[in-house]
Amino acid sequence: MELETPAGVEVFNLWTIWIMARLWEEYPRRQFFVCGRDRVYATVDPAAAGTPFGPNDPPSVQLFCSTMDWLLADGYLTGKANGAGHYALVGLTQKGFSVLKEIPRAVVPTQSPVQNKPLGALMRELVVSQGVSAAATALVKAMTGGR
Repeated sequence: MELETPAGVEVFNLWTIWIMARLWEEYPRRQFFVCGRDRVYATVDPAAAGTPFGPNDPPSVQLFCSTMDWLLADGYLTGKANGAGHYALVGLTQKGFSVLKEIPRAVVPTQSPVQNKPLGALMRELVVSQGVSAAATALVKAMTGGR
């Protein structure tokens, strides 16, 4: 019997994909994120209002800060949090960047045409195509060493 993934973990996975894909796509430019009551905004310019970012349903938005705090505390990202939903100068650390460059063997078949693409590129493609559950699985496996 396989246990179901808790809803909070699914939202964490979703936010992690959105955040990591954005940072990979904009690398090496640092990002600024602002979590509003019902929306998250991202920008490279701290003086700009930012563009809507990620899912916009209130239960998901409420977990953005917890996800970002974990990614910062666990060393996947670097940046500054002010405790009020503002994150400045967010970027990938070597640990975060290495996760995106590596494609775990467990998630890519040997004869797959995507086997030479970095995980960051695959995540970005999946975010664009809204196939985030597959990207979440790939990211979790990469971050936990395939466990």
